[in-house]
Amino acid sequence: MNSISGTDRLSLRLSHGNLSYLHAGRGIPVVFFHGLNGSAESWLNQLNALDCELEMWAWDAPGYGASDPGGDALDDLAHTAIAFIEHITERPINLVGHSMGGLVAMRVAMLRPELVDRLVLSCTHPGHGLTGGNEADERYQRRLRELSDMPAQQYGERRAKGMLPADTPDAVFREVARIAATARAEGMGRAALAIQRANLKPDLALIRAPTLVLTADQDTVAPLSKAAPLLEGIADVRHRVFEGLGHAPNIEDGCRYNAVLTDFLVSH
Repeated sequence: MNSISGTDRLSLRLSHGNLSYLHAGRGIPVVFFHGLNGSAESWLNQLNALDCELEMWAWDAPGYGASDPGGDALDDLAHTAIAFIEHITERPINLVGHSMGGLVAMRVAMLRPELVDRLVLSCTHPGHGLTGGNEADERYQRRLRELSDMPAQQYGERRAKGMLPADTPDAVFREVARIAATARAEGMGRAALAIQRANLKPDLALIRAPTLVLTADQDTVAPLSKAAPLLEGIADVRHRVFEGLGHAPNIEDGCRYNAVLTDFLVSH
């Protein structure tokens, strides 16, 4: 499941430091942004299967994978993403953001709407909007302590258990756990702060790109109730629900996820 055959692992130098990413395919341009417990490898099901239709770039967010750490605000992530997009292509591009990556994608679409052709928001929300301090809330503080204190494999398994339905096939569970186990505190801690502080609700109307919101009915991390403001606030929006899947539908059922992606990005 974790093959990267035909996928190039690359890096480039941006203002914050090095940024690593995976690249595959030729066709309609798409950039993928992963979630808090993800990495570029979260998108292997897409990079390996859609390379005949899409040209795809999947970044390791600052502080993830081999990428250098960046700032701890959503705009820091978004400005890095914009610099990344401007480096890899001169065309308007499609963005696919999962969970934390969905906030990055939304912010890019708000700040630089001319860069974004279509937008896919996967298992995400507009941010928690918390204020009053420089530390992430206790939930994320606990997670950072776990990341520091637990062996990597144990940490990955705990995160996978929280993301996936109880009846998830073992191979899928192991893949989600493998990716989560690579988390680095310097990246996840800053990203956690960013999504805790962010509140994109007031600015959702700034998104001009046609947008597809994806939710999963077994997702307890970002359920439909958290995605509802996106459906209410984005002007050109549609919604698809993955039945029987949790917080990693792109890994849990790559075939179904890919079919929805290509229907939205290719068939329009």
